Amino acid sequence: MITELRQRLKTLALLDAIIEPEWQYRYFSYNSKWSDSEEMGSLRDGSGGEWFLWISGQLAGYKCLSPEDGLMSNIESVNNKIPSSYDSFVSEPAFSMDKATCVWYLEKSEWVKFGLPIKWLIDLETVLKWYAIDYHVWATGYYEREINISVLEKIFEGSFSSDLAIKLNPDIEMDGLQIELEEIGIYL
Repeated sequence: MITELRQRLKTLALLDAIIEPEWQYRYFSYNSKWSDSEEMGSLRDGSGGEWFLWISGQLAGYKCLSPEDGLMSNIESVNNKIPSSYDSFVSEPAFSMDKATCVWYLEKSEWVKFGLPIKWLIDLETVLKWYAIDYHVWATGYYEREINISVLEKIFEGSFSSDLAIKLNPDIEMDGLQIELEEIGIYL
């Protein structure tokens, strides 16, 4: 499960980094070097919706804030129910754990879920089911541009090269992308 989570979020962050070089306008991000032992994937929709996926070894925690879906009323009591092995996740200031729509943690390859269902934001379970065509439909609408589906398919299958990046975005500056790739944890 952790390998699948990591790979999918790295792929989405890679695609967004190629299509939209300006970080603040991207939807998906991934930092493979969040700390010495932690990684972090995120989604930000620019309208207040966001989620964070924290990975440390075989642990994974997920926090989602979808204002349109509402807020959990018992976030503090939920945070207290999460095992102490997740203290770094629960106490991370960047994740704003004082308010959430839902909070999940991974236990024996299954999500333990607290909170409300997500309907108005692309959630983690949705992106894990995405194929290249799903990302294509979403990204062409979000970025309002044509995107080469055959390149997306190759990247979703695990292939990546500077040639593919240029086919996806002919204006991409490879030096800038290289810095992004190192943070994501993808190497040419």
